[in-house]
Amino acid sequence: MTSAYKAKICGTTNVEDAEMAAREGADFFGVVVEVDFSPRSLTIDAAKPLFSSPPLPPVALVYNMASTRVETLIQQLNPFAVQFLSLAEASFVTYLKNTYPRVEVWQSVHLPQAGETVDVENFQKTVQISVTAGVDALLFDTAALSKGEMKFGGTGVTSDWDIVKKLMDSMRGTVPIWLAGGINPDNVGEAIDKINPYGIDLCSGVEATRGKKDAAKLRSLMTTIRGKGLK
Repeated sequence: MTSAYKAKICGTTNVEDAEMAAREGADFFGVVVEVDFSPRSLTIDAAKPLFSSPPLPPVALVYNMASTRVETLIQQLNPFAVQFLSLAEASFVTYLKNTYPRVEVWQSVHLPQAGETVDVENFQKTVQISVTAGVDALLFDTAALSKGEMKFGGTGVTSDWDIVKKLMDSMRGTVPIWLAGGINPDNVGEAIDKINPYGIDLCSGVEATRGKKDAAKLRSLMTTIRGKGLK
């Protein structure tokens, strides 16, 4: 039996952690590539070992990367998908889908952390633009201020799940929608029960230290995910 819910282990910095994610039953692993604010970021060259013979489909995460550099990344790493942490221009999404049809395009969309105001109408419009442009998946994540700098991805902070559910419900049936932001082994069951996402995407929630995964946390997480909605 397999779980009805997918799991992506993000912020992977080494081959050993990618293999660990595969052993524990994850579906994808993510690698942050040339993102200045991320302590888990790798250069394209440093990321090559993770993409050369991956144990799972690898996803390359980028933020405000120049279009020519994105193409270099695709050509050198051959990722399963490119995930944009910043909002990708609709025309560029369409271009990538036409030029590199074997590479999926995933778009992160960031909500403020719980307790902050959300412009629901504007958020829905932004998401719809991405869907119309042709993205293959959406990831609802949390933006958070850390040390005076706004960070997108790997924040370990949750947003308001009631609002997330409302937004996700309005977009169901368009593309697969993942939930990210502050997920860990202790709250993943609640997140699945409340939101019913296509999949769970997380990074810091299964780390031993920054950039290094914890086998026990990863096993606990995947045990819960596999136990939800078995088919």
